[in-house]
Amino acid sequence: MKRYFQNTFVFVRENPAILFSLALIIVIPSALYFYVSFTVRSFEDAAINEIEAHDFTVSDTLLAMVERDFPAKDAANPEALQKTIDRLVANDTRLKNIRVIVKDGRDYKTIAAQNRDQVGTSIDVTPSLNGESLIAYSWVNASEDVSSEIEIAGEKLRRVIKVFVGEDGEVYALAAADFSINRTLDMIAGGVYQSYLIMGVIMILSLLLIVQHARLFSYVGLSKDLQQKNTAKDNFIRMATHELRAPVTVLTGYTDLLKEDLAGTVDADQQKYIDRMVLSVKNLSDLMADILEVSHLEQGRTDFEPEIIAPDIVVKEIVDGLAAKAEQKGLKLSFDAKGFSHKIRVNPVCFKRIVTNLVENSIKYTPAGKVAVTVAAQTAKKRCAITIQDTGFGISAEGQAHLFEQFYRVKTQENAEIPGTGLGLWMSREMARKMGGDIMLESIERMGSKFFIFFPLAK
Repeated sequence: MKRYFQNTFVFVRENPAILFSLALIIVIPSALYFYVSFTVRSFEDAAINEIEAHDFTVSDTLLAMVERDFPAKDAANPEALQKTIDRLVANDTRLKNIRVIVKDGRDYKTIAAQNRDQVGTSIDVTPSLNGESLIAYSWVNASEDVSSEIEIAGEKLRRVIKVFVGEDGEVYALAAADFSINRTLDMIAGGVYQSYLIMGVIMILSLLLIVQHARLFSYVGLSKDLQQKNTAKDNFIRMATHELRAPVTVLTGYTDLLKEDLAGTVDADQQKYIDRMVLSVKNLSDLMADILEVSHLEQGRTDFEPEIIAPDIVVKEIVDGLAAKAEQKGLKLSFDAKGFSHKIRVNPVCFKRIVTNLVENSIKYTPAGKVAVTVAAQTAKKRCAITIQDTGFGISAEGQAHLFEQFYRVKTQENAEIPGTGLGLWMSREMARKMGGDIMLESIERMGSKFFIFFPLAK
């Protein structure tokens, strides 16, 4: 247990923001509870005030009903009272058990009632849940009109009793009426239940969110660890490529020198071995350059500072520079930019790398035929389209789906001997997208490929 608390303390010290989550665990549920409690109390108070206001309305109704037909002691008009009660009930169906009550000796009798069977009967005023004892209480406490909650046969009622006092100060009659408050109480109970239910759900969701928030701190630690490892990996790659560059440069120089010195003095097999050695050293140099460039791209250290350039001029220079390589393979390398007079805003170094890489790839993977490079303006889409079309091996649909992934190469019998790192296309598209452009491909297997490089036209 001690070790657990020590680990917890260390974790909190390393991630002080978790204290915010712990505070939320206390603050949010507490705030919700007090808010809902306040709302419920306010709702209940409003409902009670509404019921009490209705009590006054019923009391005023009873006053108006009785005073006209029973203005003083021994001046009752039972028939008129009965008709008034009948009219009142017809107009307000919420009222129940309306009665006019007088005292006969020790008994309390009904002289007019909503339920005519009660007329002339004595009332049992012993304490009970039906509220009849309120009649005796009201008669004794002549100065008070009484309203109270009662229950009859499981129904919640509000009983209002109006006291009528004669000139001698003695009570000579009572008027009583009940009205149901079940609906109001049910609404209060439903509102309270829903409020606490919603509060409970919100509290549970808040706790789950807070717990999830707390769990994220473990991912923060993992992310920091990954960032450190990533940085270490990039530093290692940068150091390794720089350290390897010097010996590889030496190897390149010696192999070129050896090839020149032994030219014409070796047989065909020996010449083949020398050529393979030269090619392997070149591939190693290219691989190091590509890996270093990938590291720069992923770390955001590649310079993408843009300039306004004429893409047709730059692409023509690239094509002219690669013409000799195409001629060595017997390929026709053409360039066309007729009618193009626009400019684009890109980093010139990255732009040259992209175009050079795609044109070299087309030459590399085209055994015979041609490579056509065009520059055109798509004015409707406000972009420049550089197209590199070849008559090479082509790429299958499956290969096209993965072509722009790191280290992916389409491997077939035809291109098995062609060297490559599988990084060039990924780097080209990454650089194009960083500068607001993109690269797309159309290809049919064994018929050739068509690469499109798009960049927005400069304003």
